[in-house]
Amino acid sequence: MRELYLHRRFFMVLWGAVFVSLFAFVFPSLLFGVGWLLGIFGVVVLVDFILLYSFGRPVQAKRLVGDKLANGEENEVGIWVRNHYPFRIAVTVIDECPVEFQQRNICMDFSLAPEEETQQKYILKPVKRGEYSFGRVRIFVSTRLALIQRRYSFEEKKTVSVYPSFLCMRKYELLAFAGFQTGGGVKRMPLPGVSTSFEQIKPYVQGDDPRAINWKATARSNRLMINTYTAERSQQVYCLIDKGRTMQAPFRGMTMLDYAINATLVLSDIVLKKGDRAGLLTFSDKQGTFIKAGNQRLQLNRINEALYSQQTRFLESDFEQLCATVSRWITTRSLLVLFTNFDTVSGMKRHLPGLKRLAANHLLLVVLFENTEINQALHLKPESMRDIYFKILVGDFILEKKKIAGELKKAGIYTLLTEPQDLTANTLNRYLELKERGLI
Repeated sequence: MRELYLHRRFFMVLWGAVFVSLFAFVFPSLLFGVGWLLGIFGVVVLVDFILLYSFGRPVQAKRLVGDKLANGEENEVGIWVRNHYPFRIAVTVIDECPVEFQQRNICMDFSLAPEEETQQKYILKPVKRGEYSFGRVRIFVSTRLALIQRRYSFEEKKTVSVYPSFLCMRKYELLAFAGFQTGGGVKRMPLPGVSTSFEQIKPYVQGDDPRAINWKATARSNRLMINTYTAERSQQVYCLIDKGRTMQAPFRGMTMLDYAINATLVLSDIVLKKGDRAGLLTFSDKQGTFIKAGNQRLQLNRINEALYSQQTRFLESDFEQLCATVSRWITTRSLLVLFTNFDTVSGMKRHLPGLKRLAANHLLLVVLFENTEINQALHLKPESMRDIYFKILVGDFILEKKKIAGELKKAGIYTLLTEPQDLTANTLNRYLELKERGLI
């Protein structure tokens, strides 16, 4: 009987009977009719009960969800239901999604003909890495009479892990190799001392460097052929992730650290696809995780598993310790993509000597975050003196961020100031640009 639930229509009929019974005090003849109606109603309820409980468990259902969800992305969860009743039924599906989402309105209503099946879908968007536990799938079935419902429970509790966003890797991979992310007018210019590797022999076209003509291939094909070169592969690219307190700042439910982690996973994937070697180093007040740059088949999985467990330490980051770690473990000139955040120019200048030492031995790209929510407040029309003061403070904060980027550029350090939602695309663009220019 735990599976038995009374439908709303059941209570509506009873309330109607109570209402008519009140009039029976004035018109006693109505009392006899009410008794007959309640008797018929009881028989109909009994028939509805027999229809629902005479066929065992003639409903099948299961939840369709992977073992991993992508952080910050819209993940699709499916509910598959099949009807084995010999008549059409009305179905209400309630999925017990993880409590972290605080969604209690995941309810789907539909009807199914005999032996018909369907798949309903809904979207979950996690904003924090970790383990999430699904409950059971509750199916409420009623007949056309719709007086009572029978509840079915499917799927035992399941725990899924929320990893850095792996769903967007395929999208950015296609864009990067199609050339849509490289920007307009970017052309690699071979620089003196920059090593290049042979790519292919192709027919000469006007504008090609005549010094690269392959005369042997020209003699064989009876047309001008030219050697083409590409930037040398197997270059080392390390993503350095700051886990200090400034990376805990929230933006649209996710922290700056999570945005940096998602961008690192996508960038590492593209780096490996481009033939370079990807590595990882996290730090805060002390050294964190270090993965030596490589291009092995399981390198991306190692980076993904390492990123999954990264947490903010809420302390001031030690850039001197970072320099010592880099000099100890990264001995070959590499591209260092540093994801960090500075709130003030004075705070940045405290760490500037360490950044200069990194830039002296490696190609350093510092990625800073721009607070777009504050930027939006700058365009609001002030309505009070308080709004005017707030707008002035917002302007000072935005100017401070631009000064930080300017000071880093003056020091000869490549800098990228980007909005969190555009972090992945802009970081990937800058990597492709540096590679096209032959700087790595």
